[in-house]
Amino acid sequence: MMMACTSAWAQSVVASFAADRSYVAYYEQNFDSDEEFATWTVTSTASGNYTWHLSPGWSSDIAFTSINPQSKNSLCILYGSGQNESATSPAITIEPNSTLEFYNYFEPGFLYSGSWTLNVIEPSTQTTTKLLNQFEWAQKEGYDEKKWKLFSFDLSDYAGKTVQFQFVYSGTYGESELIDGFRVVRIDASEQAKITINQGDSVGFIDASTGEIASWQWTFEGGTPATSTEQNPVITYNNAGTFDVTLTVTGTDGTTSTYKREDYVTVVMQQPNAIIGMPSEGYLSPWVGCFIPTGVPVTFTDQSTGAPTSWQWQFVGATPSTSTDQNPTVQYDKKGTYSLQMTATNDAGSDTDVLLYAVQAGGAQYVWNIAPEENSDLEKVALGWYGNYAGSNWLGLTAFAEHFKQPLADATIDSVAVYFISATTITPDTLITVSIYTVGEDGAPDRNLGSASIRADEIAYTDTTLEATMFVFDAPIAITDQFFVVIEGMPNNSMDVSPYTADDIAIACHRRGTGKFNSVWQLVEDQDEYGQGLGTFKWYENTDDPVSMAVCPVVSYDPAETGIQEITHESQRPVDNIIYNLQGARVSNPTPGIYIRNGKKVIIP
Repeated sequence: MMMACTSAWAQSVVASFAADRSYVAYYEQNFDSDEEFATWTVTSTASGNYTWHLSPGWSSDIAFTSINPQSKNSLCILYGSGQNESATSPAITIEPNSTLEFYNYFEPGFLYSGSWTLNVIEPSTQTTTKLLNQFEWAQKEGYDEKKWKLFSFDLSDYAGKTVQFQFVYSGTYGESELIDGFRVVRIDASEQAKITINQGDSVGFIDASTGEIASWQWTFEGGTPATSTEQNPVITYNNAGTFDVTLTVTGTDGTTSTYKREDYVTVVMQQPNAIIGMPSEGYLSPWVGCFIPTGVPVTFTDQSTGAPTSWQWQFVGATPSTSTDQNPTVQYDKKGTYSLQMTATNDAGSDTDVLLYAVQAGGAQYVWNIAPEENSDLEKVALGWYGNYAGSNWLGLTAFAEHFKQPLADATIDSVAVYFISATTITPDTLITVSIYTVGEDGAPDRNLGSASIRADEIAYTDTTLEATMFVFDAPIAITDQFFVVIEGMPNNSMDVSPYTADDIAIACHRRGTGKFNSVWQLVEDQDEYGQGLGTFKWYENTDDPVSMAVCPVVSYDPAETGIQEITHESQRPVDNIIYNLQGARVSNPTPGIYIRNGKKVIIP
């Protein structure tokens, strides 16, 4: 029901609004009965459940009823051998401002071996255009969830045309698939329009009021924020349900008008996507997910999507070993490397995140400021004609410092591993120095606690993999507070005769973009008005292009041990060496990071 009212004054304004998610469907296929599905054409090379067919799903906990309680079946295909299976819609005439939507349930682990492609067929011209390849999409998006995923495609290019949509599943022993809620919709600003979205989605509301408006007052039942005075607000809906939206506008002459759409927004609950958040107080590492001392409480966090309402945690080696808290605090009292898992549940279903060999308690470990999902994006930060950031350069950047937070217990550092991404030098005798510094009151490097140096031609480097260049201190350096690792002395000379080679040394970095997390400072030489160096220097935080360097001090929570002895050994890995990245592609020579083995996440050194 829509309601409108005005003040007793002569009406000079009329409240009205629409939304960018307001659609009306003019073609729907819910795959609930053979009679409904008979308008589609299935072409198969397989038989039975290995071609497209109707089914409620291969298990009750993934049925489409979590999205649509009235659903009976979905379009289903089970993975098999040598499949090339197509399901083609009837001809549909596409109206202006149209969008194709459908839901798809799949697990991404084996998409490289079997997945679908969505095509658009134009019968009048006998042309076929690919809209999406599922495997290529998962690779690009880094998709690793197991839930009903809503796909949406703008059909503006096909307005006025009659087309068919075709799913083609091909491959060998890939992933089983479910498809449901297939519909073609167009934007609808009429008073009959409704909005249906998934939990956690946002809606952009569009003011369509008439008259000279001075102010807007919105009320969003179930929305975040619940009210707004913006003309065109964007509202997020985190809870399932059906909600009203009300807009009151005030004219420049003081008159008001109110427009209310009852039951305008329907928010559909979805199964959670369970995601474990590692203790933020621990150190990141290229070899384990989190490095902490023994005997110190740490807190794991729920970072799941889909609004779970209950949690079941299991911790190997920790006290307590289980928890139903959303963000549990546990303690590891025995040195070792441990696994954990968390199951997140709501009324629509459950999902489990498993991390194998993810937490190292005690001992020693390489640590850095790069998360596991970031370490595949290490790169050389080139500065054009001016050389490299975190390396040889002609900008007066003479040293670079990587900031580290305070350890959770007293610790020592006996060495630092630096991962260089280029190592060309024409001045091989130049000494490159790594030092541990305290942090001053201004946040910059302050006092040198110890240093180690190597020659420029001793940098460990290959063109195919990142190699650790070790800087070993004469004695372990004690750390009890936050600290810096400072690298200086990288040469920047060039030959003035053929072949005009220049020093080209750079540390691998992960770039994040303006406004995001940064852990690097640079030492900059002061210059006069003509750009000439003055011989004085000052530290600056790199806020313009936030990065973290691939610089790893070996932190030990046990002074009797060394970093090299305590690194996670090959013998601690599972014996099955067939692994896949998070998008399902098989990996033969993995770099450190998170992968899939035996259907579970594992951190690989």
